Amino acid sequence: MRNRIDDSAASTEIGYVLTFFLGLMFLTTFSIWTFDIQQATEERWTNEAIQENLREIAESVERADAAMRLDSNASYAEPVELRLSADTGLGLVLLLDEEKITITDASESREFSQEISAASSATHSSELDLAGVQLIWVSLHNGTISITTQQPGF
Repeated sequence: MRNRIDDSAASTEIGYVLTFFLGLMFLTTFSIWTFDIQQATEERWTNEAIQENLREIAESVERADAAMRLDSNASYAEPVELRLSADTGLGLVLLLDEEKITITDASESREFSQEISAASSATHSSELDLAGVQLIWVSLHNGTISITTQQPGF
C-alpha cells in the first residue's frame, strides 16, 4: 500500500487563518466607522453648546442694556451658567464689543458670533478665557457692561 499525504488538515488551518484575518479587517473597519460617527456627534454637540452659550449671554447683555436705558446710573448683574464648563481642551475665549459677542478658540479655527443691539449708551468691553469656567457674570456698572468670572461686589 502506498502512503497518501493528507492535505485536508493544512487546508483547514489556512481557512482558519484567512477567516481570522477577514474578521479582523471587518472589526477594524467597523471601529474606524464608529469612531468617525462619535467624533462628528461630539463636534455637533460642541457647536450647539457654544451657540446656546452665546444666545444666553447675548440675552443677558440685552437685559443689562435695558437697565441702562431705564436708569443711566443703574448697576445690574446676572449670572449665566455655561455649557462645556468641564471641557478645558477647547481653549475658548469670549470677546464682547459694541456690536457682538464672539466665542473663538485659540487657533481661531472655530468662531461663533452673536450680534447685540447695544441700544443703550453703555460701553461693552470684555475678554475672558473660558477654560474650566462654569459660571460667568454679565454686569453693568458705571456705564460699562462687562463679563467676568467673579460676582460683582455691588
